Amino acid sequence: MRRSLKLLAVGGVALLAVGCGGETDGQPAPAPASPETSASAPASGDDGLPHSGAPAVTNPLPESVLSGHPCDEALTEDQAKELLGDAVQSKHEDMPEIGPGCNWSSPDSGAAFLLNYDTASHEGLSDSYKNAQSQVEIFNEIEPVGGFPAIEYKRSQDDHTCTTIVGLADEYGLVLTLTIGTQGEEQGDDPCDGGRIVLEEVVDNLKAKA
Repeated sequence: MRRSLKLLAVGGVALLAVGCGGETDGQPAPAPASPETSASAPASGDDGLPHSGAPAVTNPLPESVLSGHPCDEALTEDQAKELLGDAVQSKHEDMPEIGPGCNWSSPDSGAAFLLNYDTASHEGLSDSYKNAQSQVEIFNEIEPVGGFPAIEYKRSQDDHTCTTIVGLADEYGLVLTLTIGTQGEEQGDDPCDGGRIVLEEVVDNLKAKA
């Protein structure tokens, strides 16, 4: 059974707050590169993807699933309320260097997360692997999310922000940045756990759209 973000909460309110760590002013930092000790990368296709150690997406979703805006299609209203509470609000937070984005937040708790459709680079996970290795201390290749390869990273072990990236194809994917709030910090909650919970919902919705 899929866990709700409310399991990271006290009194039924998710303990999250938007942010991306460092000095990024609330926008996701680039995804980390693959560690030098990772397994050898799969052979690149005719378009040069994947590269830089990124895994290939063997059963991609069509790019048309990202044709809308995440505020309208990534999560249903009921799902957003289940994740963040009944007072949840959403607003567009598009980023030219990544793609269209949506910030969901709860004015009652300060809880929030930012999701971007990663469509601008046309290199998917490969762009993240190539450019961010030197910017973070913690990088993990995690279990697939909805059957798609995924990574998560934090700037340090004690960072309260985690960015999780899912490759829906070699050329595009999803970027979600989530930061736990004060109570979550006190409880020792892991922001990466929350990121995976949200993205499981999002990927299921996009698969249904396909």
